[in-house]
Amino acid sequence: MSTATVVNQPRSHLFTCLACQVVFTTAESQRVHYGTDWHRYNLKRKVAELPPVTSEVFSQKVLAQQAQNNDAERKASFSAECIACNKIYYSENAYANHLQSNKHKAAEAKAAFEGTTRTKKNVIGVRTTPQIPNENELIDRKIEVAIALDEFDCLFCTQKFESFDENMRHMTKIHSFFIPEIEYLVDSHGLIKYLGEKISIGNVCLYCPKETKNLESIRRHMIDKGHCKIAYETEEDIMEFVEFYDFTSSYPDADDDDDNWVFVSDDEAENDDLPKIMAYEEDMELVLPSGKRLGHRSLRRYYRQNLRPIEERDSIINRLITEYSDNSGCGQSEGILITNDHMYKHYQPHFIASREKKLQQDYDTRIGVKANKLQRYYRAQIM
Repeated sequence: MSTATVVNQPRSHLFTCLACQVVFTTAESQRVHYGTDWHRYNLKRKVAELPPVTSEVFSQKVLAQQAQNNDAERKASFSAECIACNKIYYSENAYANHLQSNKHKAAEAKAAFEGTTRTKKNVIGVRTTPQIPNENELIDRKIEVAIALDEFDCLFCTQKFESFDENMRHMTKIHSFFIPEIEYLVDSHGLIKYLGEKISIGNVCLYCPKETKNLESIRRHMIDKGHCKIAYETEEDIMEFVEFYDFTSSYPDADDDDDNWVFVSDDEAENDDLPKIMAYEEDMELVLPSGKRLGHRSLRRYYRQNLRPIEERDSIINRLITEYSDNSGCGQSEGILITNDHMYKHYQPHFIASREKKLQQDYDTRIGVKANKLQRYYRAQIM
């Protein structure tokens, strides 16, 4: 802006700005100065009782503020994605700290065999979508990376033992682990190895369908929830482990002597004229040749009932009738069992009177206890 010097000029021809402490030669230049940002800035400083700044200092402040605004806009539009950790960052500092973290380095080392760059930075919101592998590739990749547990590794902690028996004792004592129907188990090593693969590779809980991302989290879930056991309740659960069991010893004919069996070829068996032993079904029961009956599982609630046999002796029946009459208040004093209509008509008035008396006594007792007014001349106390 142009300022006028006051040398050798009359004071009446000078126009000043007290806020900026400058002098103008014309009124037009003064009016233009009043509309500038420099003048408004000095007015605010004057209100705050601060000294004014020159035009050069104000220009430097404006350039610094513009640079700061540009930097803020650049940071606001920043976007970085870490493919290895599946995270997105909108701050340069947070993204730089993540790249230096041990968790990120471990994730990159685990995915090093893929031969692709696991981190990618996208600025100004420009992002390319990574190629998503199919489900089979993900499963194969997870099997290669996962640490499979064998029969010597504890399923619920990081301990490893020299023998299978030590491992089983540890899991039973420390983690309360037990195997259902162990008397029919024929492949214990295979069962523990299968459970180890289910935990380490599939990251699935043994008792519930809970799935996690890694081995540590699924172990922590089973310990916290008390799921250190095998799900063996529904038919689907049992069929999952049926290959490790042998239930032939529980069959009705399992106790027969096997020495009497003669093994023949298929051709001889076709020509064999021995009568065939068949089982037939009757009223939802399977009748075996031995005479034993096998009920359907849908009726097991009825088979588990333990009903007493029906008593048919007259003495027992009369005693039960007498006890029932005593409990109902009829014939309590005499204890007479009414057997015909004539005796019933003779004792009917006494029975009716006794019953009415008992009902009245019960009513009086109930009213007295309920109102707590057992005294004969009770009167409510007035405060």
